[in-house]
Amino acid sequence: MLDRETGRFLLGKPFVKVNWMSEFDERGRPKQTPQPDGQPTYPGNQGGTNWHSPSFSPRTGLFYVSAWEDYASIYSPTPVQGIQEGTNFGGGGPRNLSAVPGAPGLGPVDRSIRWTEAAGHGAVIAIDPATGREKWKFKMTDVTDSGILTTGSDLLFTGGREGYFQALDARTGALLWKTQSGRVDQQPARLVSRVGSKQCVSVVSGLSLFVFGLDE
Repeated sequence: MLDRETGRFLLGKPFVKVNWMSEFDERGRPKQTPQPDGQPTYPGNQGGTNWHSPSFSPRTGLFYVSAWEDYASIYSPTPVQGIQEGTNFGGGGPRNLSAVPGAPGLGPVDRSIRWTEAAGHGAVIAIDPATGREKWKFKMTDVTDSGILTTGSDLLFTGGREGYFQALDARTGALLWKTQSGRVDQQPARLVSRVGSKQCVSVVSGLSLFVFGLDE
């Protein structure tokens, strides 16, 4: 958390497992704790969250984030021979920690790979921004790339790679409703205009746009 007027560092707390740093200094810079070669670094290369849009509700006072939990990458030096001038070299890259040695790990690139939640899973986490403490958590088996939408009626809409579009209670995290729509990688949007007598919420899932009416 930063002061929005000055940019001054105010607070930093982990919301997923972290071992690459121990704490922040007074300026908000991490005190790094690099892991030995071949040992997992938490969170992995994807991060605890990424581009998925979070949400803040002034009604609940909570900040909501789509997170990747218990996900790690392993970084090791990559031996290189015969590099020629003008050729590309990326310096090697991390491999994701797998639940079973030798099995495919969590892969943000190969979307067809499936894994057990022991190699990482998704969650919606509600955080008190004043303290950095977790207030509630809605766990998923698969990881999630979905954004989050909160409303003035204390609803939270989100989705994920599991193929569901779902509504949670923004105060408690309880699942109120879900429907199978296909993988959700986008930000749900509430339509200001009404369709008949209903307000609507829309979401892009796969190659389709779904619009759902909200009961009064």
